[in-house]
Amino acid sequence: MIIDFHTHIWNKQLDDVDTFVKGLDEGGIDKACVLPIAPYMSNEDVARLVDKHPDRLIGFASVVPFAQTTGIDRLDPSDELRHAVAELGLKGLKIHPLIQGFKIDDPGLVPLMSTAAELDIPVLLHTGPNMGKAGRSANGKVELIEDLALMCPNTTIVAGHADPLDITTAYMAASMPNVYLEPSISWPKRHEILPKLAAQVIEIAGASKILYGTDFSIGRGHRISDINSMLDECNLSAEDRELIESGNARRLLKI
Repeated sequence: MIIDFHTHIWNKQLDDVDTFVKGLDEGGIDKACVLPIAPYMSNEDVARLVDKHPDRLIGFASVVPFAQTTGIDRLDPSDELRHAVAELGLKGLKIHPLIQGFKIDDPGLVPLMSTAAELDIPVLLHTGPNMGKAGRSANGKVELIEDLALMCPNTTIVAGHADPLDITTAYMAASMPNVYLEPSISWPKRHEILPKLAAQVIEIAGASKILYGTDFSIGRGHRISDINSMLDECNLSAEDRELIESGNARRLLKI
């Protein structure tokens, strides 16, 4: 089984969920976590997508951690997250420091992160440079995950696109029980230049701290093949490959 921990169905593709699932089939993905980014896509939209393919899609919530970021009147972020999990059945939280305008190590995140711990769900944060809408790349430096993890030791934190070139990345995951790494986009790109880097990060961090993720969306099937090719060249044991491709995700998502 392969569980992709990082995929998107964008708000303009809500009627194309069957096309998205066909892409999963073509890539050999059994289940996919669908990550929205508030306020551009609602948690209700994600829940409706999951309802159409409950055997294939795992919905994550997204909330704007600081309402003043957008100037849009919103519910308290923690209350909004509780509703998304308890009423909509969503299984995790995605927040984006660049697009949503906050810094990963902002102490103001602690109440929301504590709510995620209370609900026993993982939180995936974008790390690294901007890949879409405008935002400050400094907000998403992967090393800032370390401070957040120390402030929120009971919250499971996933560093999305965790840059393997940053020396902090592997050792942070190895030493901090609540930190996991997700390799989409950045790892395959680094692997093209440094073919042994991904294997070294996995060895240092431990396969139990790596979550298979591609950042796949409709029309971007190459992102699945890029991750698969990289993992093939890491010469992993069957046990480590299984942990990365599904075992760790099943444990965190309780599936």
